[in-house]
Amino acid sequence: KGEPLRLAMHYAKLSFEDFRFSGREEFMSMKESGELKFGQVPALIVDETTTLVQTAAIARYIAKLSGPDCGLYPEDPLTAAKVDAIVDQVSDMMCCILCAKYQDRFGFEEALGGMHGEGTKKVEHAIQTSVMPRHLGLFESLLEASSTGWLADTEKPSIADFIAGCQLSDLASNPMVKGPELLPRFPKVVAH
Repeated sequence: KGEPLRLAMHYAKLSFEDFRFSGREEFMSMKESGELKFGQVPALIVDETTTLVQTAAIARYIAKLSGPDCGLYPEDPLTAAKVDAIVDQVSDMMCCILCAKYQDRFGFEEALGGMHGEGTKKVEHAIQTSVMPRHLGLFESLLEASSTGWLADTEKPSIADFIAGCQLSDLASNPMVKGPELLPRFPKVVAH
């Protein structure tokens, strides 16, 4: 979830330190110390007293720092709402995968039977045959309707393009989705 933020900062020509954990122990230490709000990454340390979390919130902050000429977040409230809706749609699309992958975090381990349980197999089948094709079809339709090639039909790429683009790209290698089989049915999504 950090990649769209890195790409947006590069695009906006904002300088930043790209910190990567040396291992899981370092992440767990920061999580347990409370250094990471919500115990999650990505996180953006703004100054000694402020750390931002959650991809969409950080993306909006980056966009506002970069200014209106950069185009990452539209000034027009209606266009900004369209960008927000696409970002929210990406989150909706990923919910099923996150719940199936992190069953203990979401309370589904018993119901799904663990990563190799019968419930998980049924969820994966639904993801591959109905859930993900529906979501990918929505993104394909947005791109078909766009006169600019950007998801929200903005003049320049918005945070929605960076967030959706990275997430859609990641689906290609996600075994729950079977991306190599599914994604070719959505050529505009693949090209985005």
